[in-house]
Amino acid sequence: MADLYEDALVAFRSGDNDLARQLSERALEAARSTHTAAAETDALCMLSRVALRDGEIGLVQKLAEEGRAVARASGEERLERMPLHMQAVAARMNGDHSLARTLYEQSIELNRRLGEERMVAAELHNLAYVELHDGQPVRAKELFAKARVEARRLGYEGLRPYLLGDAAVIAAEEGDADRAARLYGAAQAAFGAAGQVPDPDDAAEQERLRARVAAVLGNEGFRAACDVGARLTFEEAVGDRL
Repeated sequence: MADLYEDALVAFRSGDNDLARQLSERALEAARSTHTAAAETDALCMLSRVALRDGEIGLVQKLAEEGRAVARASGEERLERMPLHMQAVAARMNGDHSLARTLYEQSIELNRRLGEERMVAAELHNLAYVELHDGQPVRAKELFAKARVEARRLGYEGLRPYLLGDAAVIAAEEGDADRAARLYGAAQAAFGAAGQVPDPDDAAEQERLRARVAAVLGNEGFRAACDVGARLTFEEAVGDRL
């Protein structure tokens, strides 16, 4: 079961949603046949992530709620982490800022209590976007800053492409379209180097950014700035500003 889940995760991160779904369904069947709560929760959450990439937000919510119910019934608080995260994602993608904020804050609290510091950094990054779209740019920048400080402290290199994307969004908010485009290019290159595609919620943020900045620079100017960014190292891209 663990192998099926790990294979599904690799497929999902590489962008192969069909394979991720097939493997997750097999993992869910195996988990239920052996009454293994942890494996069942993992499989439900992976199916929820697959549904998110397919744009099926109602199904994301349904699967996340089902996963959280299984986790709660098991009595193992740790198993609630990913279902709670996916509930927050569903609320965020639905535009329900109030619910998303509450769920992300609950997730941050839970992960801090469990000592899952990397997940805390990731959820700070996610909560920042909720605040940004709820008209709270100052609060959003504070949360982006907290996320990157935590990621650096932990040596969390897996969050680097997302931090570059965050920096691009901040640059656009500050009116620096050229820097935003360079950082967008750097972020896309970082995902490519890792053999990954962004998670669906972050992909949506980056697509909004791309459209916004390209409208300012023009398609040719945007591509040129992206090409410059794609050739930069992480340190060169962010300098002292990230």
